[in-house]
Amino acid sequence: MSRHFDRERELQRLIEATLAPALGQVEVVDLELDEPREAVRLFIDTPEGVGFDLCAEVTEIIRPLCGDRSIEVSSPGMERPLRAPASFEAVVGEDVRLRRQGVLRARTVKVVSVDPEEGVTVAPVEGDEYVVPFDEIVRARLVVKDFFAAAEKARGAKKKGLA
Repeated sequence: MSRHFDRERELQRLIEATLAPALGQVEVVDLELDEPREAVRLFIDTPEGVGFDLCAEVTEIIRPLCGDRSIEVSSPGMERPLRAPASFEAVVGEDVRLRRQGVLRARTVKVVSVDPEEGVTVAPVEGDEYVVPFDEIVRARLVVKDFFAAAEKARGAKKKGLA
C-alpha cells in the first residue's frame, strides 16, 4: 500500500485512540489527508448525529495530533465513506464507489457480502463477483440515487439505534 494511505490509516488509529476516552460515543468514520493543502478531513458520527459543537470539540482534542495541518471535522453525509467491515455490512445490496490499491479510478459495484477476515464480495455492473480484501480498499463511498429515500432510511435507522 502506498505510504500516503498508510499515513492516513495510522493517523486515524491514533485519533480513534485519543477520542475514545473523552468522547466514546463518537465513531471515526473516515479520515482523508489532503497533503497538497496540508489538511486533515475527519468524518465522524454518533447515534444522535453530528453538530457544530461536537465538531469543534473533536477539532480541539485532535489538534495536537495533526501538527500544522488545517483540520476539517464533519458528519459523513448520506454518501458516507466506508472503511470498516461493519460499515460495508450495513450497505449489503447497495451500490458503492470503490477504489482499490494500484487502480487509478474508482468503480461502482454492488456489495454482495462481507467477511471480516476475507474482505468485501462485490459485483460489477458487468462481470463476475469478486472479493476485495480490506487492506486493498483505498476509498469507498455509498452511492445514493434517491436522497429523499436515503434521508428517510437514515432517520429510521437512528430511531432504532442502528446508525
